[in-house]
Amino acid sequence: MKKFISIILIIFSFMLVLPNVYASTTYRQGLVHTASTIYSSPGSNQIKSDVGRAIYLYYPEAVEILGESGNYYQIRFLYNGFFYTGYIHKNNIYANTYTTDDNYENSLRNAGFPQEYAHKLAILHAIHPNWTFTPSMTGGVSGGMDFYTAVNAEGSNVKRNLISSGNTTLRSTADGAYSNGKWTEYEGGGWYAASKQTIAYYMDPRNFLDESHIFMFENLAYDSNTQSRDTVNKILSSTYMANAFYCYSGANYCSEGYHNYLDSFMSAGTDKKVSPVHLSSRVVQEQGSSGSTLTLGNGYNGEYKGYYNFYNIGATGTTSANVILNGLKFAYNHGWNNQHYAIYDGAGFLASNYIYANQNTRYYQKFNTVSLNYDHQYMQNIQAPYTEAYSTYTAYYKSYGSQSAWNSAGWNFIIPVYSNMGGSTSLDVNKNDDATLSSLSISGCNMNPSFQSSAYYYDCYVPTSTSSVNITAYATNALAKVNNPGSVRLDTNDKTIDIVVTAASGSTATYKVNVHKIETDGYSPSDILNGIGMKVNGDITYNIALGTDVSNIISGVQNSYRFASVSSNISGSARTGAQLYLTNAGASKTFVMVIYGDTIGDGNISMKDLLVIKKHLVGASTLSGAYLTAADINRDGVIDVKDLLLEKKYLVGQYTINQG
Repeated sequence: MKKFISIILIIFSFMLVLPNVYASTTYRQGLVHTASTIYSSPGSNQIKSDVGRAIYLYYPEAVEILGESGNYYQIRFLYNGFFYTGYIHKNNIYANTYTTDDNYENSLRNAGFPQEYAHKLAILHAIHPNWTFTPSMTGGVSGGMDFYTAVNAEGSNVKRNLISSGNTTLRSTADGAYSNGKWTEYEGGGWYAASKQTIAYYMDPRNFLDESHIFMFENLAYDSNTQSRDTVNKILSSTYMANAFYCYSGANYCSEGYHNYLDSFMSAGTDKKVSPVHLSSRVVQEQGSSGSTLTLGNGYNGEYKGYYNFYNIGATGTTSANVILNGLKFAYNHGWNNQHYAIYDGAGFLASNYIYANQNTRYYQKFNTVSLNYDHQYMQNIQAPYTEAYSTYTAYYKSYGSQSAWNSAGWNFIIPVYSNMGGSTSLDVNKNDDATLSSLSISGCNMNPSFQSSAYYYDCYVPTSTSSVNITAYATNALAKVNNPGSVRLDTNDKTIDIVVTAASGSTATYKVNVHKIETDGYSPSDILNGIGMKVNGDITYNIALGTDVSNIISGVQNSYRFASVSSNISGSARTGAQLYLTNAGASKTFVMVIYGDTIGDGNISMKDLLVIKKHLVGASTLSGAYLTAADINRDGVIDVKDLLLEKKYLVGQYTINQG
């Protein structure tokens, strides 16, 4: 019995000295109350952003205070998605200290939040005791779905997550998103596919559990207690929507006369059961403070004048014109012929398709991991939840008028929970895992296939007399390292050369080039084109099927003629007037392509080509060179009404133009 009691006492004593991992902690928060310069050291060396711009913080930015030095606080803050540590003058910031409740933190863990979430939420609870946090198990899986399964699924379609930043380290170099030093632009230009690192960062809720950004998890269902007219008015006050608009006779669901945007957003919110704060901040985020072609009612190129699409619903496409026209067409089909109805009925579309479908936060509208239907997303902009959350926070804070009123307000936040999240995610370039090459060349050796950043295996051929080749390779990311082999001795007839790229994060990728020594073939450039089925007449090359991609012509040459060097001045479909450059056996020649019937050189045969032939025949304009040859549909050496008639018959499906 004594022995048993002794054991209990020992265990109890041991427990007393164990550290309390979840003990309450103090947190110092600062609220910026005036435009402030941020320094890397007290009073000197202003901090710059990831794109090299000076960083300023404005009211009411909330930051963490790490310490102090003389007249300066050392702070940690989130800016443009990046975390920074710097110094701000004490006169520019209000400082408060809060203590977390370890019992409350424990209740968050018991509710299903991981410890990293729970601690940050406990800090927010200490500041805002009336805020509530609801864990949302992603994918309907107990404990949440695997985080990197979700990240990989989001990144499987490069157009699903786009970013407009000039910081190229945030962009994807995956196949289709990047090629040979050039990033593919989407949605009318200026938007690029986000990298896996960027996707993981913006999908990670742990990065945004602070006062200024947690509103990406705000429950967007209507709540009259928090979503006031005053808050919406604050959002609209600095935009063109602070002014009234006029509904004319015949406007759908809008009486003739002047109306204000505030009333439209409020009625849309109350009737459609969706936050009017969310609706108004979404419009400002997407259309800008001055509005856009989709919201000003002027139409586009004479079409759809008087129609409005405030939420960009249906506004998709590969060019700016496509995006605008599709958005206005959607508005036309839904009768949105005035500002009020476009705001009101558009809100109903958002509510029924997203809010009521459990995509009831800004986060879930971007990353649909609640139902795993990754393509059912409201926006492609990966930063939208982040930027909208901050603008919403700012409007809310300003509408309350005082710190005490703001701290006592209540909101509910629905926060996604994942499993197997691992360590913290970051946009830090030192953790960038891009290990691609932007260029790779080998002296005197034509690579097959032609170099592509996403292709890792190549063959190339040199004459048997070649003793060495020189390799030049450059990494896409400036911080990545390349074991550039330089000059490589060819001591065998077949030699494999490895070019290893090490990303800033330490991950690697290996490009392999197999160099083969073979006898030269002696074919002329014209012989080569004839050999792959094209035809040559002087500088003209033809017998090219309509729609043939130039890359297929280049591959055809490289696959059959190992020493030939071939390139073109265009990419995509072959077209009349495009050039093909070919070198082999010491001879070089430039060929001009001809697609019979394609008289304007766009790679198609349409009414435009017919009109060009007609103008040539009546003397209104003159065809020359390859374009004149392309108009000779029947190959009789004369451009006349017979060619015009054959072009017409082709367009109505009664004739096939022979390209050979």
